[in-house]
Amino acid sequence: MKDFIEKSLRRPITLADNAEIFKKLPLKFRGNYELFSVYQDSVEWIIAKPKKELRLNALRYDRSQIEKTAGLNCALYFNKLNYYTKETMLNEGIPFILEGKQVFLPFLGMLLSEKDDRRLVPVHTISFLTQKLILCALYEKWNDMNVTKIAEKLGVTKMSVSRCLDEIEYLDIKILDKSGKTRKVSVSEEIRVLWEEIKPVLRNPVIARFQLAEDIRLDKKAGISALCEFSMLSDNVYPTYAVTKGDLKETNIKKIRQISIGEEIGCEVLELGYFIEYNGKMVQDPLSVMLSLSAEDLEDERVQICIEEMLEEYVW
Repeated sequence: MKDFIEKSLRRPITLADNAEIFKKLPLKFRGNYELFSVYQDSVEWIIAKPKKELRLNALRYDRSQIEKTAGLNCALYFNKLNYYTKETMLNEGIPFILEGKQVFLPFLGMLLSEKDDRRLVPVHTISFLTQKLILCALYEKWNDMNVTKIAEKLGVTKMSVSRCLDEIEYLDIKILDKSGKTRKVSVSEEIRVLWEEIKPVLRNPVIARFQLAEDIRLDKKAGISALCEFSMLSDNVYPTYAVTKGDLKETNIKKIRQISIGEEIGCEVLELGYFIEYNGKMVQDPLSVMLSLSAEDLEDERVQICIEEMLEEYVW
């Protein structure tokens, strides 16, 4: 720590443990941080180094409390840091040091970073390809999958995979391993725990719904019909099929007559942003089934029970 700070500031510092501040702070701070006093020329400031991974809201609040208690500027110190948190702290003016990479000390008028530090494009909505990649990684429990292997697995270019990994890095999804400039996907955590963490950033894969007057009998099943394949649920009186962008021209679905109000449905067709053929069947994968169901479907208690049964048997 001391060597990196001195090298970055290009001047000597004195670094010392500061246990006195802990006496004035709530007990949780002792368990969450190491605190150091930094003496640089005639300036004194504090370094707070988290002992474990903490959310940005907690870091923001805790640093503020340390500053108020000590009456000194406080910088957070990290050995690693996700892109989103780093960019947010830069934008908000929160002082921090990222070991070996970046020093942001606005109270000293200082911003230093690696020349080759990549800037990731902000992600407001996850892409369908990235979502497909993540779900395939979960199902198959990928380990050390590099860009080339992923591109072969998904049948896309390495450039497309690289963009997906940029999204995963920006969103801080815990499946990305970085070693220098090399990035690999590994799923090491309990799938259920990982799913709960990533679910908020995933999206409904349904682009459009077509309710047709006749059953056009397609191969791929989706939505409720797919859920029925994974559980004991009885299907609707009409089947639900899946198409992707490439299937639209082939099936001419947009030109087929859709039902009028009050007319019986012959079949429902979901245009999906991606389709994962699960276990070699022409059936939408379980997690995407859950994401695809309408609010009306999810209000049905039988559907909720069958979703749990499906996830227990086929995913967890």
